[in-house]
Amino acid sequence: MNDTGLHERQDKRADFDQPTHGVPLTANRSGNLITISGPGNFSVGAGQAATHCQFTLTDNSGANVKFASLDTADNITGCPPVGSGNQSGEIVGITMNNNGPSKMGQFTDNNNVPGTVSYQWEFTCDSPFTVTPFDPIISNGGKSNSA
Repeated sequence: MNDTGLHERQDKRADFDQPTHGVPLTANRSGNLITISGPGNFSVGAGQAATHCQFTLTDNSGANVKFASLDTADNITGCPPVGSGNQSGEIVGITMNNNGPSKMGQFTDNNNVPGTVSYQWEFTCDSPFTVTPFDPIISNGGKSNSA
């Protein structure tokens, strides 16, 4: 665990040969609201290879919360990103797996240029509850240290 409370794996994935950043998410219900929580913003360092970002969801709500979609945008200062869908030149390979008890969403951050990537996971559930999104920001250092 690093100093921001993130659980990070820096090992190489054999199939992607790139670092992996793991983000555990939790869904909890209070009344009619389901809140998604987890570690927030993180950085991909200058000169670091493309990073595989993997989000695992533990659903404590009893409402069968699932990953629904991902919105992204480059170089904006706030969350959520304006618009919908993948508007980022840095994010590729978005997938979601909602089968079984282990639900997962993932993408790769190419880290091509320095800047920020705002992303927001959207969720659904089987009940009439409201599910909050999860919307941090990635700070990319870019592929090289040169300006």
